[in-house]
Amino acid sequence: MRGSPEERAAVRKSYYKMNKKEKAEYILTYYKLPLFTAFVVLAVGITSLVHTLTKKEPVLYTAYVNTVFGDDMTQKMTDDFLNDIGLDLKRNEVLVYKDLYIDEDPTLEDHQYVYASKMKILGAISAKQMDVALMNDNAYGQMSASGLLMEMDTVLKDDTQLYEDLKPYLTEGTVILEDNSVEYSLNEADTYEAVTEQQINAIDVSEFPIFRSAEIDGKMYLGVIGNTPRVEKVRAFLAYLLNTK
Repeated sequence: MRGSPEERAAVRKSYYKMNKKEKAEYILTYYKLPLFTAFVVLAVGITSLVHTLTKKEPVLYTAYVNTVFGDDMTQKMTDDFLNDIGLDLKRNEVLVYKDLYIDEDPTLEDHQYVYASKMKILGAISAKQMDVALMNDNAYGQMSASGLLMEMDTVLKDDTQLYEDLKPYLTEGTVILEDNSVEYSLNEADTYEAVTEQQINAIDVSEFPIFRSAEIDGKMYLGVIGNTPRVEKVRAFLAYLLNTK
């Protein structure tokens, strides 16, 4: 409150003579804005503190592409994996992208969903927030052709034993190096042409005990996203899947 020293002294003297109800009304009348501002600052501070104390660190980002897993299987590949490598579940997590569906020739009714899934996949990869993808045959073919998957020699080069253990399951896929898809789609070329090469860029995990016991239909592949910054955690995940029922 502004005013001369005499005015402020008079106000204080008047305030001391008020009863509790009058004092409360006086404070609310003259200090409502400062009190509200202080309350907002305090609330924001508490919220930020709680968020900081409870925020979990993503250890690994996985994606289910053209495949669905139940809660039990997802728990095995998230919380159980973290327990296996000795990480605190209160501070760490495995983030999972579910319900992703891609198709080379989607029907009209599927087109929007397929487009949204592709955008989500590309966005996560661009942000380096996708490390591994679990895929069926169709999805693997598309992810491989698009050059999104890391060669397994690169993934496993620092772990000779894991490479030997996974060697029977390594899978070769086709990667398109260049093509005339734009010209072909615009009817500027009569035939589609592409330059391709074969790369060992996935693991056939269909016969891993963890997936065999889940009675997965058809083939199941695991691919490692090409720009993942978490290769060490990916290797730990691969070793865990190989040895878990």
